[in-house]
Amino acid sequence: MSPNLFLLAAPRSGSTQLARWLTSHPDIAISPVKEPNYYASHEFPPAFVARHHLNDIDPHRYDPRHDRPAQFAVFRQADSYHALFAGLHTPWRMEASTSYLACPAAPARIARAHPGARLLSLTRDPVERALSHYRLALRTGRSRHSLLHELTAERTGHTPLPGRFLLRPSRQAEGLKRIAAQIPPARHLPLRFEDMVADPAATLTRIAAFLDIDPHGFDLRAEGRNAGARPRLPRLNRLLLTTGLKTWARRNLPATWKPALKRLFLDETTATPIPLHARAALRAALKGEDQALAALHRLLHHDNHGQAPPDPRAPAPRIKSAPPAPRVPP
Repeated sequence: MSPNLFLLAAPRSGSTQLARWLTSHPDIAISPVKEPNYYASHEFPPAFVARHHLNDIDPHRYDPRHDRPAQFAVFRQADSYHALFAGLHTPWRMEASTSYLACPAAPARIARAHPGARLLSLTRDPVERALSHYRLALRTGRSRHSLLHELTAERTGHTPLPGRFLLRPSRQAEGLKRIAAQIPPARHLPLRFEDMVADPAATLTRIAAFLDIDPHGFDLRAEGRNAGARPRLPRLNRLLLTTGLKTWARRNLPATWKPALKRLFLDETTATPIPLHARAALRAALKGEDQALAALHRLLHHDNHGQAPPDPRAPAPRIKSAPPAPRVPP
C-alpha cells in the first residue's frame, strides 16, 4: 500500500491535532511515524540529524508491525518508507510531514510519485506561527538563545537549513504556490489554523466533502497537541537533548509515563514571555507575509469553489457533540 493523502502543514499550525481528528475516522489511517519526511529528506543531512538527535526512531530498523508509533524521523530509503503503509487498509492512507510545505522540491516529488493523491494544506498567521515555534525550541532544548539572536542567525545564514524554524516555515504563501503548480484544485484543499480553532466541526465537514467520506465519522474528543510549554530546568532540558537522553526516553520509556514526566519538567501554566522589541523585529522580518498568505487563500478557494473562503463566524454543521474549543499552541 502507498499513501494517497498528504497533510502539508506549516510547523506549529495544529497538524498534530488535525491528524488525531482525521484518524479518528474509520476511513482514514496515518503512517505509524506521523512525519517520515521522505520527500524532503535531502534537506536533512545525516550528520545534522545525528548531532541533533532528530530521529525519534531508527528508520533503518523500524518495524511498524511491532514498534511503537513515533512523531518524527527522516526516511531516505523507498522500501522503508513504503513499509510504513503496508499495514494500512483504509480508503485513505495519510502522512503529515511538516517539512514539505517549506521544501521547494516536495510538492513536485509527491505529485510524481503519487499522481492520484489528495493534499490538505494547513497554514497559520506567519508571526504567531514563528513565535509558537520559538517557544517549542526553548521547550525541547533546541534553542537557549533570545528570539533576536535566533532571528539574526537565520537572516545572516548562520543557521543550517534544517535548523531554520522562524522565517522559512512562516513563508507559507510560497509553499501554497508550489502546491498549486503541481496539484490540480480538485485534489488540494487549503485550510487555515485560525478557522480550525474557531470551528473544528466546520473544518472537518469540509474535509469530509473533499474526501467523499461520512462527516459524522470523526471524533472531536480525540486530543493530540504538541504544546510549547516552558521548561522548568532549561539547563537540564538542554543537556537531555544534546546527550540524546530525550530521544532514548521517547523510544524506550512507557507511553503512560509521559504525562507525569511532562508535569515534572515543563510548566504548562505560563508561556515564555517575548519582549515587545523582539516581536517587532520578527514582524518586520515577515512583513507582507500575512497579506500574501490571505490573498493566496482567497485565490485557491475561488479556484475550488468559485467563491470567497467561508466566514469562520458563520454557524457550521455539528459533528457528534460539540467539544470544548482546542487549546491554541502557544
